[in-house]
Amino acid sequence: MMAYFKRSELKHFVEDGEKDHPPVFAGRRNIMEPILTTVRRTGERRRGIPGNTTVIQGAPGAGKSSVLRELTRFNTDLSEEGPKTLYISSVELEENFFDVLLAIGTLGQTKKSRLKALALKGTRRFGGLALLDVAGLMEVNIQTIKALFREHEIRNIGALHKAFPASDWDTPVIVAVDEAQNLPPGRSTSQSNFLRTLHEAVTQLPLALVLAGLGDTQSVIRSMGLTRHQVTHRIGRFTLDEQAELTDRWTAHFGITIGDQRGRMDQLMAPTDGWPRHVHCAQQALAEALLAPGVDGHADRIPDWRDVHARSDQLRHSYYETQFSDAMVASCKLVGRVMVDVTRAFREGDGLTFGQVVDAVDRSNGHEPGSEWTLPEDMNARSYVTHLIHCGALEENPETWSLTCPIPSFQSYIGRRGGLDPATLE
Repeated sequence: MMAYFKRSELKHFVEDGEKDHPPVFAGRRNIMEPILTTVRRTGERRRGIPGNTTVIQGAPGAGKSSVLRELTRFNTDLSEEGPKTLYISSVELEENFFDVLLAIGTLGQTKKSRLKALALKGTRRFGGLALLDVAGLMEVNIQTIKALFREHEIRNIGALHKAFPASDWDTPVIVAVDEAQNLPPGRSTSQSNFLRTLHEAVTQLPLALVLAGLGDTQSVIRSMGLTRHQVTHRIGRFTLDEQAELTDRWTAHFGITIGDQRGRMDQLMAPTDGWPRHVHCAQQALAEALLAPGVDGHADRIPDWRDVHARSDQLRHSYYETQFSDAMVASCKLVGRVMVDVTRAFREGDGLTFGQVVDAVDRSNGHEPGSEWTLPEDMNARSYVTHLIHCGALEENPETWSLTCPIPSFQSYIGRRGGLDPATLE
């Protein structure tokens, strides 16, 4: 039976861009399964478990947000036993703290069957704070819930269980915080108090915490006092099996007819290094070709695969340019030299720690005449290394505490911009 080609959906995939939630989710079982196992134990015990926190750490474009979004699938999936998930950003936690508490209480009190009904009515975001805007569709009286908040003077997570006892929750709830590296450091903020309460499980509510952020997220949450037994997962490139699974599911989702072109699809993915953002670039190039007049979703009808490869390369290099910040442009020789030092140390041993990379920046700063060898005026060596982490040039390995470049093709691009032979960095 021939699959129905979903032209309009594939067109939306191209138009919505790489920041939108991917239409299919593949792989990442080494991350998803431990999270779901831990949360299952939370549900069995009907309360939080001390240290029940998972950190997902990776460079930009590694797929951290996709994992958090995938967790929200269990909100409406009645065929699988699983938790409910509140997906929020670090900004929402900072600016809308009352609504975060309200959404946790609302989600805990709302049965999955009602969430399923909400999803069937076409509400797309039922895992975040928009839940409060559509609570009426779930037959949940949001005013009643707000009245309970006022009656019990709920201002923090510790007071929540007085009005929303665990016995009324049909599943545990994951509080999933994205862009956690942007949380304000230190132990005295309202955010750190909130997160420590979840991490230390001082309430009797079945709550678990998942934090996703860039390569310095561990250092931020350590400063907030989350130091007990949290599990950290590095997220990066897809394995070959995961990439093949993604291709299978992506083509099936859109009703694409592969024909005899599976080998060419795999060749298109090869230059991506399995990096999720680069894989999306290849998918976008392929989607554009499949939408062309006369092709209509049949890969056998693509007239010239060289054009598809060229478009994929163009999109990938545009992403490199986006990540290669103004500060890196101004100091391109310096950042190139730093990448050489990091690569050499990794080849010869355990690599360089954050502090050692800071020292390497200090040594190379002004190594030769010219502004391209000099730190930007508004940065010191420490803030410069943090900036490189946020741009995806460096990433901390939580097992060895050393810094490496997580994206080989981006590493080569940095070398070329610094006037280096890319082979020096491979």
